[in-house]
Amino acid sequence: MLDIAFQYSYEKKDWVQCTNTDFVEKNIEELPIVPLVERIGYENENVNGLRVYCHKHQKIEDIKFADDGKVISVDGCVFEGLIGIEKITEKSRYNQYRYNFVPYRWRIFQRDPYSSINIAADVLDMDYVGFKRKHSWYNFAFSIDIIKKKYLISKMLGSYKKDWTELNEVDIPDVVVDLALNAMRESVKLVYGIRPSVLSQIKGYRKIKAFIERPFDINIVFLKHFFWEYICEIGDDGFDKIFPYEEKDNYKIICKLLDINPPKSLRKAYTYNPFSLVWYMIFKQWNIKDINFMQKFFYLDDCIANMYLNKFYYNPVEKRTTRTENDALDRWKAVEFYCQWLMKQKGEKKMLKWLYYVSAKREMSKLQWDIIMPFYQYHNDLSEEVKSRLLRDGLTEYVHDAISMEVTSLSENWKHTKIKYDEKILAYECKIGEYEFRLVHNTGMLPKLGAVFNNCVATYRDRVINHKSIIVYLISKSGYKACIEIQRKCHIVQALGKYNHKLQNDVNHICCFWAKYNNLVIEPDTLNPLSDEELSELENIPVEQIPYIKEVDEMNLSELLALDDSRIVEGYYLRLEELISKSNKQCLSAPYWMNFPDEKSKLSYIIPDGRRIFEAAFAGNTEAMRALGFMYYKGKGLKRDCDKALQWFVKAANLGSKDAKVETERLKHLIKQQGNERDLAILQALYNLRRRMAVGGTN
Repeated sequence: MLDIAFQYSYEKKDWVQCTNTDFVEKNIEELPIVPLVERIGYENENVNGLRVYCHKHQKIEDIKFADDGKVISVDGCVFEGLIGIEKITEKSRYNQYRYNFVPYRWRIFQRDPYSSINIAADVLDMDYVGFKRKHSWYNFAFSIDIIKKKYLISKMLGSYKKDWTELNEVDIPDVVVDLALNAMRESVKLVYGIRPSVLSQIKGYRKIKAFIERPFDINIVFLKHFFWEYICEIGDDGFDKIFPYEEKDNYKIICKLLDINPPKSLRKAYTYNPFSLVWYMIFKQWNIKDINFMQKFFYLDDCIANMYLNKFYYNPVEKRTTRTENDALDRWKAVEFYCQWLMKQKGEKKMLKWLYYVSAKREMSKLQWDIIMPFYQYHNDLSEEVKSRLLRDGLTEYVHDAISMEVTSLSENWKHTKIKYDEKILAYECKIGEYEFRLVHNTGMLPKLGAVFNNCVATYRDRVINHKSIIVYLISKSGYKACIEIQRKCHIVQALGKYNHKLQNDVNHICCFWAKYNNLVIEPDTLNPLSDEELSELENIPVEQIPYIKEVDEMNLSELLALDDSRIVEGYYLRLEELISKSNKQCLSAPYWMNFPDEKSKLSYIIPDGRRIFEAAFAGNTEAMRALGFMYYKGKGLKRDCDKALQWFVKAANLGSKDAKVETERLKHLIKQQGNERDLAILQALYNLRRRMAVGGTN
């Protein structure tokens, strides 16, 4: 008979067998508990570490003394009883969908080898109500009948879930899993005469469930998806036909299915890790030769660059390992392209060193994805300078900015497309206090936002056109504050500021209020959710629906010229200059006998449409000065005069324009090197970038 209870040991940092009779026999509600809180991964290192939650003071207190039987806080509060540790990361802290199930006691029971095995845990739901905690006890139960090949996991109806779901958020300790597996192995031996070995490094309830399904090779259970194309050809029982229940050498079947003759080291690795096979097929696909480079990957869990290997499958027609989901497939194609490019440039060893790091540490950040995705999409159009920088520096913030700027420039050549929305989505566009939430009504706005926020939103053109993503940007009198992506019409999946930084508290608050007002779903790790009390404090802020007003970048030349002086905003003069240079209008030639009192008068006569630029430039507007400098530099309507262009860039730089300072240095360099037409064409491309950046308020 198997009947053991476990409690957490503070000293051993693991679960150990209970020896206190009260702790084993009494109901959990009758027992004293020690609610510890461990914070991990906070940017402020002083916040990290283990503390104790005091029910009396309703706050988390530092620990002065602790052992397995007793914890004393620095405030003098004494806690004795069963220990439970609630682990909170900075991400999970703001995830309104998370469950805080904390186990305080585990039990495993089996009457005899022929009966079912019951694993149970008494768990506390640490639910937050405002800044207070509401505690509710639940019983997690996992009942296993290995003879009948069945199991039952307790279910619950959570406050954020509409359906009863398995309580899988509770991690079963290794000591309990190992004990359950040993009991199941004995039960299998009674029926089949063989006691299966279980060497797989898979952990938790997944390991137990896999053993129930295939006790002689639990690893094959985790490769169902990988072989789904083979399985679906046969029908519902395809898996059982290809990999029979009592089969003890599925590895041989696998090699035959995939038509491979792998090294001996893979067979050994497969014994411990089912996903070693997926790793091997990926490396074979990449034509990697050295098995020594591959081997350490074979023992990684189930993740390649933040993508789970259990979502990969093998396509026997194309003979490729890939993914099915659209978004994930795009990411996989981008990673595969980047790895093969890196391998070609630096060799197998250095590429695999990078891949191992990001896979083992799961270090693929959003910034890194924002480099790899546009690099894959626009590789042929990116400059060699950017590629060289990526090769030299890796996936750094500088490289991210450089690629974002180049993609923004490239996207200017796309045909701008107007986006139509239904009434519900149009309602997202509103004014809340001093903030305005605006939709992207024209794809021409995406490059501007990419430049403003220094992100890769310019690459979202097709997604926006096809309504896979809805882009909303937040502005106030002080500038652009947030770039928000909505998917499935009402799910906020991204909400970030410039350089993909998290939103400031005041901006986050107003975005949360806007989301609630429009019944939007805030996905985890986007906005920091507010409590009901915090949201109620914002309810008095007036909400006004705002009509759609064209941005400067969406206007044509006639609309810009007709724009009232009061509506001239930052970016107007650069946009006007751009359209004038593209215009087919014939510029006037001044007669030789005509005398002009000053340069402004002459320019206004030759290019009447540029009058506003000239007047503003001579009045000291730095953006207009830069626009005039570009008119001289490009020589369309005016005779090309790099010296004149330089004079205007210098004037703007002296008045504090950072962009003009950069343009001054570049033009000086070209003049010094006696720049040819190709050099000037490069400067023209840089001009396009700078013009977009200026619209974002970097002037």
